[in-house]
Amino acid sequence: MRLRTLAAALLLAPATLAQSYDFTLDSLASNTLISLDVALPLPGTAIGSYDATTNPTGTITCTNIFGTCNNTSFPINSTLTSEPQIAGEPSGTFRANVNTTNGSIAITGLAVSPAGRQAHNADLTLELNYPTFRTRQPNSVFPGGFTVPLPIGQGTIDNVLLVQEAPAVGTLTASGTPDVWNVNIVVPTRMTFDLDMMGNAGPVGPVPFALPLVGTLDVSGVRPRLVVTVDQSGSQTIPNPSPGTAIEDIPFAIPTVFPAGGTANLVLDLVPGDLTLGILSDLDWAANGMAACTFTSYCSSTPNTFSTGGECAALGSSSLAVGGFALSATGVPPAHAGRFYMSRSRNFLPFGDGNLCLGAPVRRLPVTYAGPLGNALYPIVFSDPSQPTALIRAGDVWNFQFIFRDPIGGPLTFNTTNAVSVQFCP
Repeated sequence: MRLRTLAAALLLAPATLAQSYDFTLDSLASNTLISLDVALPLPGTAIGSYDATTNPTGTITCTNIFGTCNNTSFPINSTLTSEPQIAGEPSGTFRANVNTTNGSIAITGLAVSPAGRQAHNADLTLELNYPTFRTRQPNSVFPGGFTVPLPIGQGTIDNVLLVQEAPAVGTLTASGTPDVWNVNIVVPTRMTFDLDMMGNAGPVGPVPFALPLVGTLDVSGVRPRLVVTVDQSGSQTIPNPSPGTAIEDIPFAIPTVFPAGGTANLVLDLVPGDLTLGILSDLDWAANGMAACTFTSYCSSTPNTFSTGGECAALGSSSLAVGGFALSATGVPPAHAGRFYMSRSRNFLPFGDGNLCLGAPVRRLPVTYAGPLGNALYPIVFSDPSQPTALIRAGDVWNFQFIFRDPIGGPLTFNTTNAVSVQFCP
């Protein structure tokens, strides 16, 4: 069978309308509002600030209601709480593989700073629960057994990041508008941030964070645009963010109870527990895409008289503006003729003494002869109207394969390489 009869030998195969895009969040058209409910248990002990040498006028504590007061410590249960809001213009990137044939979208590599990495301050409250105790300097009695909320200043959340931790596949459904698709996908991510509470600063996370993206994908223009919203709530318990760390010698002023009007000065020693984090997300994100410039090998070759199998590859840049793109074949019989063929679709059929990796319709490029090392090279000129490569446009995916003469290699006297799939960019 001659090479020129290739098209007649092909079985019809449907085009695969798949494309990968690299998306960048449009910060000016996007906004983030994440409300957090943070609770950090801080059990420990409290004692008066009195010291016979350094602070003889300091507060003296004791747990006995009557008698001598010798500045003894007592246990406390406290919880540090805060309700920060993370708001701002997000930035970040991700890749989306869009397949309109089977109605799927896959997202990988998502990394987003939800609010542009600016710091966010929030009021801190220490919810203090203690047994009944009394003090001297000043003299007062503090009835215990209930929780007293005490404002203690502000904390800071900084460097909030969402990073994808596993591939995600969702659905595309027709919206009723040409080239506009409804998107529904859940991206598993992990959230990390830096937390400073009562001078105890450190990283928190990673916190599992499911990111359900619902919106529309518009591929009608030169650059696709993805607009999504996230509206969800949930909670997580995070193991002690500072394991093995105690917060010691914290000066703590508490208003007197009986009689009121004074201030008792205590010193706290606290041990952080597991952090509880409630999350309420309201995200409106827009992202602009660009066709990803990628090459992917697929299919398989069979042995020929020169090698264990010919290999087809793409060289240079697949950007139409940059140029310098070429097709290469290696491991093919030297000095023999062959052609590179191109198609928008894939196939896998026995063909000649090898495999056909392209689906119909198939277009052929000019004859190319392999050199003495079994290499064939064909530079592509996208603007040449006499060649089928002039059909290539930015955003297209084309598949290429080299088919070559091998007169003594098998009964059908020609063979094939594997194939390469190329995504072309502007």
